[in-house]
Amino acid sequence: MFQKEIKGNLARLLATENLVVEHRNVPTAQFDVDRRVLTLPNWDKASNTVYDMLVGHEVGHALFTPNEDWRKKVKVPQSYVNVIEDVRIEKLMKRKYPGIRKSFSGGYAELNALDFFEIADENLDEFAFIDRINLHYKVGASALIPFTEEEKVFVTRAENTETFDEVLTLADDIRKFVKASQEEQQKESNTDGSLDSNFNGQNNNDFDSDSDSESQQPSNSDTTDEGINEESDIDDPNFDEGDLGGSEGGLHWEGETQEKFDRKTESLSDTSFLKETTYVEIPDKVDLDKVIVDWKVIHDWIDQNAEESEKRPESWDTRLTYADVDAKYQEFRNENKKEVSYLVKEFECRKSADAYARASTAKTGVLDTSKLHTYKHSEDLFKRISIVPDGKNHGMIFILDWSGSMQYEILPTVKQLLNLTAFCKKVQIPFEVYAFTNEWQRAIRVKEGQSQHDYYYYRERNYVGIEKGYLYLAEGEFHLMNFLSSRSNPKDYERQCRNIFREAYAFSCRNTTYHYSIGLELSGTPLNEAVIMLNYIIPSFKRQSDVQRVNVCILTDGEANSISYGSSHTYHDGEESRVTPKTIDYGNCALRDRKTGRVYPKMDYYAATITFIQQVRDRHPEVNVLGFRLLPPSRLSEFVARFGSYDRYEEVQKQWRKDKSAVVPDSKGYTELYAISSKDLENDHEFEVKEGAKKGDITRAFKKMLKSKSTNKKLLNSFISHVA
Repeated sequence: MFQKEIKGNLARLLATENLVVEHRNVPTAQFDVDRRVLTLPNWDKASNTVYDMLVGHEVGHALFTPNEDWRKKVKVPQSYVNVIEDVRIEKLMKRKYPGIRKSFSGGYAELNALDFFEIADENLDEFAFIDRINLHYKVGASALIPFTEEEKVFVTRAENTETFDEVLTLADDIRKFVKASQEEQQKESNTDGSLDSNFNGQNNNDFDSDSDSESQQPSNSDTTDEGINEESDIDDPNFDEGDLGGSEGGLHWEGETQEKFDRKTESLSDTSFLKETTYVEIPDKVDLDKVIVDWKVIHDWIDQNAEESEKRPESWDTRLTYADVDAKYQEFRNENKKEVSYLVKEFECRKSADAYARASTAKTGVLDTSKLHTYKHSEDLFKRISIVPDGKNHGMIFILDWSGSMQYEILPTVKQLLNLTAFCKKVQIPFEVYAFTNEWQRAIRVKEGQSQHDYYYYRERNYVGIEKGYLYLAEGEFHLMNFLSSRSNPKDYERQCRNIFREAYAFSCRNTTYHYSIGLELSGTPLNEAVIMLNYIIPSFKRQSDVQRVNVCILTDGEANSISYGSSHTYHDGEESRVTPKTIDYGNCALRDRKTGRVYPKMDYYAATITFIQQVRDRHPEVNVLGFRLLPPSRLSEFVARFGSYDRYEEVQKQWRKDKSAVVPDSKGYTELYAISSKDLENDHEFEVKEGAKKGDITRAFKKMLKSKSTNKKLLNSFISHVA
């Protein structure tokens, strides 16, 4: 977890609500009370103590400063309200969180040592009264800020304020006190004859809260019905603080110390040259029916395409028939029955072992008559029972890469997938298999009487579902094809398996005229969209299947395509353009999840998928996400460096050489990540020896067969420990 996220979490914890915390290139912290958004500057030069103090101060405003336009109640300088309100909210924060006292005292002491208030070598007696109150409560009593006996009354009242109305009343009383003091000084000056004749009209401009003159009313032209503006300290630029005068010589104006402090805090940030962070969010809701193509629709369409294919001219005599492919499918099923049975046995063993480990023994309260004769030397005379706690129900969701780069791996991957779902069927684990694609829209066009090659079909789309600042799932272009489902009966399940085998086989046999179905072409790689969709699929799956834990398996061979978010442009006249998709600016976009309150680090191209997976796991802690990446040996080093710990690469390399697969240590995002050799995924060698072979030849052939089988079993064995 990086530093900014830690401080953001601190703010949320202190505020006791799920605030939205943003880090931006702004000079001072701001809090939008309506949207509940706390904006923090990039204080990268601030120490942890100073950072905690500044965050605690802003959270104090979030907790205790009301969302109202106080200028409708009293007419006093903004600096008066700000200083007294700061005293109040910091007192309340210290009362609510005693541990933050150290951060406040240490933070202000550290910044005062750097002269953030610019009071070094200054005569504090000459400072305005409100500035001295500000310094007394922020620098500390040890600074020995001077006050007269009359002023000490107001200093004590500032410390005792409990409500915002009391703050306003005190601010107005201080204004009257300062005004009276200045009038008294003016009278004394007039008596001494030291007052300049041009100063005689000063009193006419004094701000009198009891006056009804419109000329003395502060302008509210910048005040909206929403009340307080986005900054935590409310500005009233139309109030002339000079009307209240400063101290002698006009050297120090009202609220000057806090203004200097705020300006100095800008120096704590050294990132003004960086581009502004763009925060993107997960859509609040998605219409699953428009994104997911149900298995019934998929397989009815495949069957329809198969019937039409059978009607093609007989001159296509080089074409493989479905009968040939179905025979290969049946051969595969027969050969892998033992592997599925092995999985079931392994699952039951692990399940029994886990239940035994969690079993406990308890007394029943019923006497065991066989132990009565031991009553003189044993008190254990009651019958006992073993209590085996029920395990949690598990479900499986598979995400299959249906992209063009999978052409030569799609058939062996589908074979492994069929074994996994056959295992789930046998042990009655609910499952769903989804393949992500951008090509299903071709099938939609044909169904609607359009040409599948009509690329202008969606040109006039209205970007349904797109919202500004939210990730765009490209409705109408992106789909999840629900190839396999445990919701089907045995007959339909067999139909599903046969059809997906047919489609996968078509891509591995490009040298024939055997074709895949329209709309099921291998496409781009909308992996990010598929992962984001898990936020909506998982709750729906849990409700329908009545499962407690969900295991997600992602099978892919490469990186995801870029994803977009809703964006608009503001013209010079202030008018905003239509919201349209904009590709994420990798390096300057950060994902924010309002439901969990997490704000993730800025994403680069490779970290985007990791971020989306981590977000799913954070929102659904009961979910395991297992990754299976098919890759050639030449890319192993690069893959481990990006998605795991490269410091342990030698360990991975050793395992890879032995098993042609490896578990990536310290994987990012995933619960567990597996690297599997794409060249060895289906290198099944039969146990074949020539007649009269020697003992050594037989041994070598047997070892070769076992080694090739072990690679195939990696996908089958990997998740047993997660579902048993």
